[in-house]
Amino acid sequence: MTDLGTPVRTAWSARGWAVYLGWVVITLDGSALNLALPTIAKQLQAQDGGISWVVDAYTLPLASLLLLGGSLGDRLGVERLFRVGAVGFAAASVACALSPAIGVLIVCRAAQGVFAALLVPMLLALVGKSFTDPRHRSSAVNLMTVFGGVGMAAGPFLGGLLTDTVGWRAVFWLTAPIAIAAASLVGPADQEYAAHQRFRFDTAGQITGTAGLVALAAGLIEAGNDTPGGLVWALLAAGVVLLGAFVVIEHRSITPMMPLKVFRSAGFTGAVIGGFAFQFGAYGLQFFLAVHLQAAWGVSALTGGLLLVSFAVGVVLASAIVNPYLLPRGTRPMILIGSAAAAFGTLALLGATGAERWWLLVAAEFMIGAGTGIYSTGLNKTASTSLGAQNAGLASGIYNTARQVGQSVGIAVLGAFAVAHDGRAGYLAAIALVACCAAAIAATELRVRRAAFA
Repeated sequence: MTDLGTPVRTAWSARGWAVYLGWVVITLDGSALNLALPTIAKQLQAQDGGISWVVDAYTLPLASLLLLGGSLGDRLGVERLFRVGAVGFAAASVACALSPAIGVLIVCRAAQGVFAALLVPMLLALVGKSFTDPRHRSSAVNLMTVFGGVGMAAGPFLGGLLTDTVGWRAVFWLTAPIAIAAASLVGPADQEYAAHQRFRFDTAGQITGTAGLVALAAGLIEAGNDTPGGLVWALLAAGVVLLGAFVVIEHRSITPMMPLKVFRSAGFTGAVIGGFAFQFGAYGLQFFLAVHLQAAWGVSALTGGLLLVSFAVGVVLASAIVNPYLLPRGTRPMILIGSAAAAFGTLALLGATGAERWWLLVAAEFMIGAGTGIYSTGLNKTASTSLGAQNAGLASGIYNTARQVGQSVGIAVLGAFAVAHDGRAGYLAAIALVACCAAAIAATELRVRRAAFA
C-alpha cells in the first residue's frame, strides 16, 4: 500500500489488462480495416474520394482532439474518461457495422475518432498514475508494446478473413466487445484522484488548437488525393496560422490547455520530438511499402500484408525478449539501441529492389519492427513519467498528439514518394528520410541527456 492507501498494482492486474485491451482495440481497428476497404467501396457504391474518407474521418478528430482528451482526463478523472472513451468507441463501432450507406459510415467513423481521442491519452495516463512501483510501471509500458504488436499482427489476417467469410461489417463488430471488456476492467478512481477539480475551459486555446490541427491534418491528407493545390495550401497555411495563435494564447492564458512550462522538462520534450519522428518513420514507412509493393512488385494487397507482417512480429518479440532485460537499465539504452536497429533495418531495404529479394524485405522489416518495439517503449515510459502522476493525462495527450501528427505527415510525404513518376528515386528518397527519422530519435536522446547533466 502507498501512504495514501492506494494498492500497489502489478502489471498483470485488472487495471493493466484494461490498458492492454484498450491499446489492442486501437491497433486492431487500424490494421484490420485496410483490407476491408475495397469490399466496402463495392458494396456501398462509394466513389474513390468517399472511401478515402472512411479512413480520413477517423484520423482527423483523433489527431486534433488528443490534447483536449488528455487535459480533460486530468480534470475529470482518468478512469472516467477511459470508460467514456472505451464505451463510446464500442458504440460507434456497432454503428459503423450497421451503416446502410457510405455517408453514414463516414459519420460513424468520425465518432470513433472522437472517442479514440478520449481513450488513447488515458492509456499512458493510467500507466503513469496506477503503477506506483517502478518495476511494475516498466513492465506495464512494455506489455503495452507487446499487445499493440499483437493487434498490428493480427489485424491484417483477421480483417481479410472476416471480410472474405463473414463480410466487412464483422471487422467493426470485432473491436466492440474488446472495448467493453477494457471499460469493465479499469475499476474506480484511486482515492487521491477521486475528487474532481473545478476548472475553467481554455476555450480560445481549445478552438485554435483543435482547428489548427484539423486544418493541418486535412491539408496533409488531401495533398495525397486529387484535391486542387490551392485548397491544400490554404488548409496548410490556415493550420500554421491557427497553431501559431494557439501558442500565443497558451502563453498568456491563466488556465492553459497545454501549459508551455511542461517543455522545460528536457526528458518530456525529447519524448515528444521522438514520438513525432517515431510515427513519421515507422508507420509512414509501412504505408509507403504497402503502396510500393503493389505498384512496383505487382503483388496483391493480401500478399503485401503478409510480406510486411514481420514488422509486427519484430515488435512483439523484441518487447517480450529484449525489453525486460533493458528496462531496468533505464530508457536511454532502449532509445539508442532501438533507433540504431531501426536505422540499420531501414538501410537494408535499399537492397530489396524486386520481388526476387522478398526475403531481404522480410528480414529488414523484422529488424525495423524489433528496433521500433525497443525505442518506442523507452519513449512511452519517458512520456508517461516525466511530468508526474498529476499531469499524466496532459503528458499523454501532448505525446500522442505529436505521434498522430507525425503519422499524418509521414503518410502524406512518403505517400507522395510512393506514387512518384520515377519509382526508384521515390523509393530511395523514402528510405533515406525514414533512416533520418531513426537517427533523429537517437540524436535527440543524446542531446536531452547532455542538457540534463549540464
